[in-house]
Amino acid sequence: MADNSFEFLDNSENSFDVRKIFLSYIRYWYWFFLSIIVSIAGAYFYLRYTTPVYNVSAVLLIKDEKKGIGGNEMLKELEMFSGNKIVENEMEVLKSRTLVEKVVDDLNLTVAYYQKGKIRAYDEIFKESPIWVQHGNLNLSAYNEPIFIKIINKQKFELLNKNGEALGEFGYGQNIRSKYGAFRVFINDSLYRNDNDLIQIRFFEKNSLVESFQNSIKVELLNQKSTVLKLSLEIRLPNKGKSILAKLIEVYTFSALADKNMEATATLQFIDQRLRLITGELGDVEKDVETYKSSQGITDLSVEANLFLEKVKENDTKLNEVDIQLKVLDGVENYLRSSQSGVAPATLMVNDPVLISLLSKLNELEIQREKYARTTEAANPLLGTINTQIANTKAAIRESIANQKQGLQVTRNSLKGLNNRFESSIRTIPKKEREFVTIKRQQGIKESLFLMLLQKKEETAISYASTVTDSRLVDEPYSNPNPVKPKRTIVYIIAMLIAIIIPAGVINLKESFNDKIQSKTEIENVTGISVFGEIGKKPKEMKDNIVDMKSTSFLAEQFRTLRTNLQYAAGGVNVDGRGKAILLTSSIGGEGKSFVSINLTASIALLNKKVVVLELDLRKPKVSEYLGVSREIGISNYLIGQAGLEDIIKQSTLNSNMYVLPSGPIPPNPSELLSNGKMGILIEELRKQFDYVVLDTPPVGLVTDSTILGQYVDAVFYLMRYEHTPKSYLKVVKDLKDKNKFNSLNIIFNGVDYKNSKEYGYGYGYGYGYGYGYGYGYHGDTKKPGLFQKIKNLFS
Repeated sequence: MADNSFEFLDNSENSFDVRKIFLSYIRYWYWFFLSIIVSIAGAYFYLRYTTPVYNVSAVLLIKDEKKGIGGNEMLKELEMFSGNKIVENEMEVLKSRTLVEKVVDDLNLTVAYYQKGKIRAYDEIFKESPIWVQHGNLNLSAYNEPIFIKIINKQKFELLNKNGEALGEFGYGQNIRSKYGAFRVFINDSLYRNDNDLIQIRFFEKNSLVESFQNSIKVELLNQKSTVLKLSLEIRLPNKGKSILAKLIEVYTFSALADKNMEATATLQFIDQRLRLITGELGDVEKDVETYKSSQGITDLSVEANLFLEKVKENDTKLNEVDIQLKVLDGVENYLRSSQSGVAPATLMVNDPVLISLLSKLNELEIQREKYARTTEAANPLLGTINTQIANTKAAIRESIANQKQGLQVTRNSLKGLNNRFESSIRTIPKKEREFVTIKRQQGIKESLFLMLLQKKEETAISYASTVTDSRLVDEPYSNPNPVKPKRTIVYIIAMLIAIIIPAGVINLKESFNDKIQSKTEIENVTGISVFGEIGKKPKEMKDNIVDMKSTSFLAEQFRTLRTNLQYAAGGVNVDGRGKAILLTSSIGGEGKSFVSINLTASIALLNKKVVVLELDLRKPKVSEYLGVSREIGISNYLIGQAGLEDIIKQSTLNSNMYVLPSGPIPPNPSELLSNGKMGILIEELRKQFDYVVLDTPPVGLVTDSTILGQYVDAVFYLMRYEHTPKSYLKVVKDLKDKNKFNSLNIIFNGVDYKNSKEYGYGYGYGYGYGYGYGYGYHGDTKKPGLFQKIKNLFS
């Protein structure tokens, strides 16, 4: 059987159509309008009542020699104990628990003060509160709920709980013991404003507060090649944030200076200890010289004795230096043998550059370990790495000391041998002179050692006094006047997105649960058949089912268009004198078969074509009811042989060219009745008498009547109704097409609501032919368009 249905000519209809999607949402414009109003209002109140968060930042320069930050050479010589800073380590130190805890303690941040606000219930105040609280041990309730201080006057105040209940009157500075714990309240005379002020007090647990600030404070490098650090903190109160960062930098600077001075202090202690010993010995020797001169009456020595004395004195000085070096090395060894951790031994008295380098490295590692011990857990792998480095450095130091001791011992033995030779020479001078040279020699030794220690002490003291920090404040803490959270623009953008997404999501959800056909595109995509024609939704003011075909109404124009296209579906113009037979069916009941059958027939009759409509829905006949025709005798009588054609055919009152064959009495077996062969004879007889024979049949999805009758017609029109026909029946139509069960299968889309259709969008005009929106508007409606009509026209 030939299939004359309209196939797709343009694949572009299957393509992604942005306009259709846009218009499918516009029909719910009032949802979006309401959602936007609610979202914008919500954003406004959110911004109004949410406490803004500001960003406070400061810039700090760290002197890191590894990154090329140098200093004045003269200052470098004075700073004998300055170690190299590693900027990455300093970033961690700045966030260490020790420093942050010190900041919390110094600023008393565990207590916060609030006063009544103009917009919010209470706003925090910092360094502006007329009172301040000092607390001892607090109970859990103190952290869980606020307390209130009502200032009565400058002598006393009233304590209130969160419910406003009075807990008693107290004087400022008085020890208070309550269910909240122990605390005292003091008054700031300079900030006192007036009586009856109400201040809200909130206590914070110290450990949690410190941890919170550690997470909030951010330290980052401004440039990977520089040592400039940016400290930032997001906080609701900018002044409080500035104070926190300023105090943090102050505590960090103090801590760095303390670390640098620890080595100098240790060196000074060592020199002072040696000086006390040498001073006593030098005093004793000088008294011996004085006593010997007095007792022996010696005023001067011979030239030879003086010469020997000077040589011995010079040699003894060298020997003393060697002894001091050995004692310094012994001191370093004692430190290495001890299990105590702390500041590494001083390098001031060490001459060997390799050992100085190793001791400096050990000093840096010890300080680094102490810092990490404050900020990390004992099991931290970084701490373990530093301990390993310390152990390796100590081993290298022991090896260097052993080598140096061996060399110094050789030097010492050599100097002693030289002294022995000098002493032998001194024995040749007179006894008195020899004895005096011996005493004088001891005096020279102690004196030179005393002068050397004094010099070293002075150098250490100068270095200690000139110690400067390895950091410099570049930018003091400052805050951006605009809050970082919430951002007004972002909040309003999010509100607008929510205002669009929520209605769109609801619409999509609604559409996903809607199993009814809603667009021509759905039909064409699944069935592969182009929609032959569309019939709009019947107006509410239309009381019956008969369309005035002589009018210029929307429905009348659509039926005229459908009538014009019939010749393509039914095989062209009659050439053999036989009329064209067409069949109308659908998937389920209520899709408008009888409505379309009657009005299409009436439209054809206006062309002076004789047309007859057969009421073949023998189970639920509607045509005769719509046309006001009696169905006491009809097609069922003809099929069982009780009546002839002339007995059942009736002329319609709508048009003299329009005839009706009513169904007759409802039979018990309609399908068997239609299959008895007489139906074909009836249709052939009608073809000879009429130009068009229209069969109004029952739904093909419910009974087989339409399939039985399909063999007798030239074309079949399958009706689908907007938001009524289930989508599942689209596959039924596709199956009918694929199996060629009907001649020229065509689809009519009935009851289309152009106003709310997701395919045409809000404000669609007329749907001639295949649904193109011309919107001529010649219905005789001269009423000026209102606001909604203008919106409709805008999106047409």
